[in-house]
Amino acid sequence: MLRDRRGITAYVDALAFMAIILLAMAALSVQPGFGEEGGPSASEVLDAISSSKVRLSDLTSMEDDAVVYLTDVLAYSVHTGDGGATEYLGELMDAHCRGHPYKATLRFGDDSATIGEGTEVRSGASGEYPVSTGGAIRIEVAIGQRRCRRPSCGPRSFRGWWT
Repeated sequence: MLRDRRGITAYVDALAFMAIILLAMAALSVQPGFGEEGGPSASEVLDAISSSKVRLSDLTSMEDDAVVYLTDVLAYSVHTGDGGATEYLGELMDAHCRGHPYKATLRFGDDSATIGEGTEVRSGASGEYPVSTGGAIRIEVAIGQRRCRRPSCGPRSFRGWWT
């Protein structure tokens, strides 16, 4: 017969705490993005580019504060050689690709521009978008597989894989 019930209460509390922690870890493991990273999708970044709106004065030398689609400003940038919008697109691609190599090719009429230098294409997408001043801009996005130079990014089952 037990004389002190505090020990049993502490034991039951510890079991309940461990059960709650296990449930929380199980819930986190099924959340998207928690496990192995599949990498960015080229179609997602292309959708983001085509649906984004910006102010003209932010990406061009124009004093106009009109809000237009990013594709319009990219067409202007490709045609005139003004690099503001293409630099912005490079920053957008850097943020979205998170270290994966990429390449974006923009074509408007006879003019074209390329951003990045992706290799070994893992995900690719292209689209043609109308420009408000006339014509259409063609955007091709290719995202490669990230190359890891550190041993910690490799498979952990074989210790000498990098030698």
